[in-house]
Amino acid sequence: MAESIVKVLLTKLTDVGVKEVLQLYSVDEQVETVKRELGRIQVFLKDADKKKITDDKQKHWVKEVRDAGYLIEDVVDTFLSEVPPKPQKSSGMVESMKRKMKITKKLPAVRKLVHEITQIQTRLTEIETSRVRYGINTLGEDSGEIKLPIRPPVLPDIDPNIIGFKEDQNHVVKELLDETIKRRSVISIWRVGGLGKTTLAQKVYNCDYIKTQFELRIWVAISQKFELIDILRKIAAQLNLPINPSQQPKEDVLTKIHESLKSKKYLIILDDVWTDDLWTQIGAAFRDENNGSRVLITTRSFEVAKEADPTCEPYKLGFLTKELSVDLFLKKALPNYNSNESTFDNLSDITSQFVQKCGALPLALVVLGGLLSRKPCNYTAWSKLLQTMSWHTDGKKCSEIIGTSFEDLSLTHKSCFMYFAAFPEDGDIYAKSLLQMWVAEGFIPKEENKILEETAESYLEDLVQRSLIQVKSRSLDGSIERCSIHDLLRDLAIQKAKEDNFFVVYSHPDCDQQILSRARRVAVHHPDCDKLMMSQNLRTLLCFDGKVMPNCSKQKLLKVVSTPFLESIDVGMFEGLTQIRYLDLVGILSDKCIGRDDKYGKRYLEKVIGTMKCIQTLKVNLPTRAQFFNIENFPDCAWNTKTLRHVGTVFCNPELPPSIELSNLQTLEEVTTNESWKIGLPHLPNLRTLCLLHQKSCSWMVVVAFLGTLKNLISLTLSVSGSFSGDIFDMRKFPFYQNLQSLTLWSDNYEETPNEMTTDVLMLPPHLIDLKIRNCHFQQDVMPVLENLHCLKSLGLWGVNKTNRKMRCSAKGFNKLEKLWLYNITMLEDWEIEEGALPILRELIICGCKELCVPQGL
Repeated sequence: MAESIVKVLLTKLTDVGVKEVLQLYSVDEQVETVKRELGRIQVFLKDADKKKITDDKQKHWVKEVRDAGYLIEDVVDTFLSEVPPKPQKSSGMVESMKRKMKITKKLPAVRKLVHEITQIQTRLTEIETSRVRYGINTLGEDSGEIKLPIRPPVLPDIDPNIIGFKEDQNHVVKELLDETIKRRSVISIWRVGGLGKTTLAQKVYNCDYIKTQFELRIWVAISQKFELIDILRKIAAQLNLPINPSQQPKEDVLTKIHESLKSKKYLIILDDVWTDDLWTQIGAAFRDENNGSRVLITTRSFEVAKEADPTCEPYKLGFLTKELSVDLFLKKALPNYNSNESTFDNLSDITSQFVQKCGALPLALVVLGGLLSRKPCNYTAWSKLLQTMSWHTDGKKCSEIIGTSFEDLSLTHKSCFMYFAAFPEDGDIYAKSLLQMWVAEGFIPKEENKILEETAESYLEDLVQRSLIQVKSRSLDGSIERCSIHDLLRDLAIQKAKEDNFFVVYSHPDCDQQILSRARRVAVHHPDCDKLMMSQNLRTLLCFDGKVMPNCSKQKLLKVVSTPFLESIDVGMFEGLTQIRYLDLVGILSDKCIGRDDKYGKRYLEKVIGTMKCIQTLKVNLPTRAQFFNIENFPDCAWNTKTLRHVGTVFCNPELPPSIELSNLQTLEEVTTNESWKIGLPHLPNLRTLCLLHQKSCSWMVVVAFLGTLKNLISLTLSVSGSFSGDIFDMRKFPFYQNLQSLTLWSDNYEETPNEMTTDVLMLPPHLIDLKIRNCHFQQDVMPVLENLHCLKSLGLWGVNKTNRKMRCSAKGFNKLEKLWLYNITMLEDWEIEEGALPILRELIICGCKELCVPQGL
């Protein structure tokens, strides 16, 4: 990861805003010298993250580069936190004098930076000199390739202890023998390393029926760093071709292999393919002869599987069941094990614990079972091993095998994956917050025509496709809502994060304080954390446990702070932390942040939040006492932060000031309409999610005008005090009409005052997938309108149709609806459902519809 650190640092030093500040204080040349030296060092680090470094000299050199990179980042960030940003051009003599005075006041910080940069230059020179002195010219080249799992021989044999795969084998065999497909097709088996892809391929390869259906079968094991010549040599040997690939042009060899295969119905198995360029290079040998030939590949990457043959759906190999996992584990651990006997019942409890640790991964089960096979077969010996075993020591072989998936990741992917080390074991991780953290950390590169969060989401999806991360639930639009990481892979993330000083998990009071004092990111998983001593260079603090948050007032370089489960927080500790980019204070804020009167409380909040000049994501929950003092709004200065991307509040309902421009803002989870918008509407060109509370004091014309400025809105919640304006249901007037996917219309009007709504479905956005309507008392049945929203997946109706006793869903209506909620439709008596309506409905909630009988046709 040393190259990753250097890459991030070089990106930061290239940032236009950073360069402007450095130029302003005339220190840009010194920093540029350091940047050039880092660029030279980066050349020699290029292979560091791809090769397993075993030489102590190389390890020490990489550590020195990493530490130097961290030091430069600390020095530059400290300087940027102490000096003001580039001031606006002076328009007069007084302003010019003030500007010069500000620069003069910061001269000590400038001198300090120059001094530290000079020391760093000396250190980098020494590091470069040591590289040459000790012959570290081709980093990692002499240490060999990453150790991969032992591959089967050319003609693989089946392990007699193989468990499961019967259904998987039947599925793959059926795909291979599909007579409706005459062309040469590619079938792919994909999933994380260690799950049994090779084993399944072996079972298919040795299946008696497969042997009778294919005239020729060839097995080729592919390494992560393959050479096409070696692969061609293996194929030629099995075809008995008298060629020497190393002495003949590759094109000639590919042609001869093709000539040898074209008259035969063959099955080629390419085991453990890592990159899609393999198929690009070797595909010419397996051209289509329209005779039912097949190629079967196994891979850890969904993209590789899909690229091999886009017309064939890759087969996703599942995890073993608990019962099969226990069987496999015990067969390896106990040579005389028989599942039909009860001899080993006394080990069932501890066996379950070992199996859980292995996470249904066959490879992990086999390795750990092999380890236990050399131990005494009794509960005491097994229990002792369970208590003392370090999964990365005793289980090192398994960790290395599974770890090859990690080594295959890009630098950005590695940073994103290691971030999962911070989260509690077996806990759900909310993807939206995770992506916002990645952006705040600076991991995500800018891609053309995509916002950073979209790019971050693609990285998360890639980790899922590589089976490193598991999806727990998806939103209606298909994006990941909640995810998790398997225990074994979380252990790997923790190990890698610890090696690179990337993240430290504080889970026990006896945690090494020396390590904590150097940590750049800390995740707290223990309640006794209020006296935790942390590094002044700390960048990230995530608290998942504890009643009181550790005091971080001295950590001036903090970027990410999250406290999702704390009982109280003193917001005052964040005063002066100007570098914070992500702040999640959803715990109950301490009453210390609230004064004796409304004015003092607002001034206090303004003093704290107003100093956060780089804030991107701000989530705040004000306590009951704050409401008592009528503290309902953010300080106005908070809205002046141009970097804001996401604002989430609870019990706040802040007002946006008029004419404010926030070009980066994407999320406003709660905001109140403001009559002062008549002066000038807020300019939020990239807003995507909006929860808007309309006050009676603000006219509907202002609301309509504001919504008319939002072109990129995807989700809108419109909550009103009273009744909706009659024309608000016609969304065609708004520029987000074609983009809106989620719409919630919420009214606190409980009277029987009906709203006007035509039956024209074109009034509602055509691509809605989620619609909720509350207390909109329509005189007519709304179902004929809503059932024609052909993208609709979820519909919730609260208190509608109070004067209408009948509701009807016609045939083929709601053809994509999965969820339907009906609440407090008190007058509804008859619900007619024609045959063919609601064809894929899977969730129905009916509550408070007292007159409604069970509908016919459901």
